Formats: sequence, structure tokens, C-alpha cells
Amino acid sequence: MNKLLIENNAKRRYDVDWLRVLALGLLIIYHISVVFQPWAYLIYFVQSEKPVESIWLAMGLINIWRIPLLFIISGMGVSFAMRRRNWKELLKDRTRRILLPLIFGSLFIVPVHGYLYQSFVGLDHIYFPNPGHLWFLSNIFIYVLVLCPVFFYLKRNPDNILLRLFKRVLKFPATLYLVTIPFIFEAALLVTPEQRFEAYANTPHGFWLGLLAFFTGFLFISIGDAFWQAVGKIKGLVLGVAIPLFLVRMIFFQFGGPFYLIVIESWSWLFAVFGFGATYLNHPSKKLTYLSKAVYPVYILHMIFLYLASDLVLTRPVHVDQAHTIMAIEPDSPATEAGLLPGDQLITKFEDWKSGIPLEINVNRKEDSFKISVTPDEKGKIGADFIPIPFFIPRYTESDISTLSAFLQFILINVMTFGGCFIGYEMVKRIKWLRPIFGIKPISVRK
Repeated sequence: MNKLLIENNAKRRYDVDWLRVLALGLLIIYHISVVFQPWAYLIYFVQSEKPVESIWLAMGLINIWRIPLLFIISGMGVSFAMRRRNWKELLKDRTRRILLPLIFGSLFIVPVHGYLYQSFVGLDHIYFPNPGHLWFLSNIFIYVLVLCPVFFYLKRNPDNILLRLFKRVLKFPATLYLVTIPFIFEAALLVTPEQRFEAYANTPHGFWLGLLAFFTGFLFISIGDAFWQAVGKIKGLVLGVAIPLFLVRMIFFQFGGPFYLIVIESWSWLFAVFGFGATYLNHPSKKLTYLSKAVYPVYILHMIFLYLASDLVLTRPVHVDQAHTIMAIEPDSPATEAGLLPGDQLITKFEDWKSGIPLEINVNRKEDSFKISVTPDEKGKIGADFIPIPFFIPRYTESDISTLSAFLQFILINVMTFGGCFIGYEMVKRIKWLRPIFGIKPISVRK
């Protein structure tokens, strides 16, 4: 059994390398697409003057499986990394490859694109270190720490009941759908009514879904060829399940819907991706060798070049409105008397509030907008607690920019973002001390 496990693990999966490249490439295109959505400001993205909401049809298709795919591939990567490492060597390698770029990126990369965002919307510049788009790395590092004992137990005991059960049920490939059960329970328990399934970043749902996907990816590699044979056999079937479920989600639920249907659709796409990948992508190439090395630093850098390209291509807003979101309201307060509710967004500046002087405030409540009058108390308050950081809604002058022109802007920003990222990678890889902080392996010297 040990010999069999070693033979299975010894096979390099070029399709997994390709899927990692493609998944991170889709992530960058997804982020560029957000810029052209009317709600981009809600996640502190720069926002185009003219929305191109039709782009979101494609993004809506991938949105429920793009991040789970990355977590699954990351779990697979840990299984590959354990082939020739003990637990100390694995933690050292993951610290160097994940934690170091995360810390560097949080201190320097994310604040740079934060500066560019502040410039675009006309805000005062502040230094605000945070993980930003690198939240994914912090999750992975935690998963490695938490699951390391379990992984090495499974490695030392390859004939364990879990792997034997997996291999046995995969004699019937359709039983792969049993994998969806814990994900359905996770979504039912942790996705709140106000939240969408695809709200992954910095949410309990995103963390636990990622943990489950990471562990599942590790198991898929640990059971060897049985998984790849199963997805290869049912790739057409699962694609036939995924497409109708997507159409149902789009037409009847506006990209929402019952969580059990979303999870089943998500995994149908994932099984199809792995099945077609195993069939058509599992071979080496010079292009793959280059891209697999470049994709990680490109991912780290892409938000800087996305915002640079956006600033060069798009029109800056004339001004921004501050939208303060109410978290809670005190009883018998001016906010209660005015009919305000938790979740309302008030378009106002707190410095304009004066004790006893009525305010006319524009309010956003879900899909509705209206105006209310409220009079602050003697302390200049209205009896409401707000989310600490407001949203900044960009406002533009009237423009006749067409949807076609906006779509061409979208294409141009894609070209400039990817071009800038690859130029950045070519520069970084040539500077020895920069390589490790961008997740690039040291240059090996042959003796």
C-alpha cells in the first residue's frame, strides 16, 4: 500500500498546474469586471462612469466555483508538497511561500493600490496596511497549521478507513456528489439571509467553505488515480447538470437561489473542470512552465496595475458621496422617530450635523432611495450606530458614453493589467532579494 501511494503521488499533474493558472487568471478578469458594475463602490473598488452589467453574466457563471476551485487546488498543492517533506519542512516551506508574501503584500502592495483608489475617488491619502485581495493567503496558511497533524496522519497511514471508503465509492463515479453534503450544511448554517453564497472574503462562510475545500483537495490527491478516473468518466454528465442549474439560478433567482442547488451546481462545474482538465491539459509545455512560475507574483501585483490602468483609461468622478450604514438604532431616538432602520445608508457628512438643527438626508434602503428629515439631539447625535468606514459613491457629470465604448475600456484595462503584471514579474524575478517576498523560489545554482 505504501508503495502504491508513492507511485500515485509521484505522478505530476500538469492539469492541476494549468487549472491553478487559469483560476488565478479568471480571478484577475473577475476583479476587472467588478470595476464596471454599479455596486463596485460597495467593496471599495474604483468604479467606471458607465456600467457594463452584461459582463456579469459570465462572472455570475463562475462566481460560485472560482474561489472553491482555488482552495481545492491549494489543498492538492499541499499533498504534492508533502511527498518529500516532513511536517517541519512543510511548515517552513509554507511560511516562506505563503506567510512572507502575505506580510509583505499587506504592508506594501495593498496600501499602494489603496493609495491609487484614494487618488481616483479624491480622498485624503492614508496608509492603511491590510491583507486586501491577499485574504486568500491568510486562510490557506491557517488551514495548513490546523490540518497539518491530520494530513501527516493520513500520510503515515495510507490504508486508513477514510481513503479506503473514498476509493470504494468511486467505483461508481456519480457518488462524487456525496462530497456536496458537508458544503450544503456549511452554507445553510453560515450564509446569513442578507449575504450571498459567493461572499467569500473575510466571512465565516468563506473561511469554513475554504477549509472544507482545502481538505477535499488534499483527499482527491491522496486517493490517487481513482479520483481522476471518476471525473474523467462523468465530465459530460456533470456539465449537463451544471448548465441547466446555472440557467435556473440566472433566470429564476437572479444569480441567487436555494443553497443546496447552488452547491450542487458549484460542484458540477468543479467536477467538469477537473474532468476536462484531466483529459486535455495533463501534459507539459514551455508555456505552462513559464505561467506556473509567473502566476503567483502576477496575482500579488494585479490590483496595483488594475488601478493604474483604470486611472489612465476611466474618467475620475466629479465628487463622491459618503454613505454611512446604520448598524443599530436606539429606541425613542431621533433616528427611530425618522423611521430609519438598521442597514439604511445615509448620504451625509457627520461634520454637517448640528444640535437641534433639522437635517434633510438622502437614504438608500435596499433598492429604494428617499429623503428623510431628522433633528440631532443636544449632543449632535441621532441615536444610531454606524459601520466605522463609510462607502464612497462616485458621482459623474452627464455623459453620452456608449456601452460599446465602456466595453472597449474593459478590454483595454484587461490588456494593460495583464501586461503590467507580467512586466512586473519579469522585473521581480531578476532581483534576488525580491523573489521570496513575491513567492518565487530562490534561483538554484548547479554545481
